[in-house]
Parts: sequence; C-alpha cells; structure tokens
Amino acid sequence: MNRKLDAQARHCDERLTRAFTLLGKRWSGVILGVLLQGPAHFSVLACTIPGISERMLSDRLDELSRAGLIDRTVLDGPPLGVIYQLTDGGRALGPGLLKLGEWAEHYMVPPAKRHAPRSRRTASA
Repeated sequence: MNRKLDAQARHCDERLTRAFTLLGKRWSGVILGVLLQGPAHFSVLACTIPGISERMLSDRLDELSRAGLIDRTVLDGPPLGVIYQLTDGGRALGPGLLKLGEWAEHYMVPPAKRHAPRSRRTASA
C-alpha cells in the first residue's frame, strides 16, 4: 500500500452529507425527477412511480416539502385534490439530477442486463 496516500488528510464534505441525507433516501430523487416534468396530483405521482406505496409517497412528499424543495397546494373541492410542484430550490436540482441520470445510463448496467443469464457457447462439431 502506498504510505503517501494513507498519510494524506481527508475530510467528508458536510454539504454532500446534508444533500445525500435527504436525496439519498429511496424515492426522493425519483419524485423530484418526475416533478421536473411539471406539477402533478398525488394520484399521478403514485401511478407514475412503479413500486412506491402511497404511504411512502406521502412520507417523501412531506419530507421534501419540509425541506423546501416542493410546494403542496390543496385544491378546493369537491373533490378535494392536492397538486405538488417544485420550488425554486427543487428546480435548481434539475441539472444535477439530469446529469446523474446521464451518468447512470453511461456507467450503470440496466437491471434487466445485470441478472440476464450468460449465453452458453455450443461446441461446433
């Protein structure tokens, strides 16, 4: 091992720690990514994001709202409705989220390919 590398002082970027504490939670980035396309009703978000439960969606929306990344607007009824949209702070994440998506496309193997069985070569006679 290279002792020079071991001796170098390192630090954890507190800004990244704060950002990933919020955005690193499952579904948070995906919800923000969907809302980058424009405001949406709760039911649209629930249908658009495969695999998320309504309870988890509600929890994440509340958390993102408290963090100042999304606005929640209650519509007068009947029927009552709620629309979620990004705040200026949420929209400011857009370029970073899009870059993260590009990175994933380039460097991460899609789930379908990750678990695909390897093809077997047949011996030619």
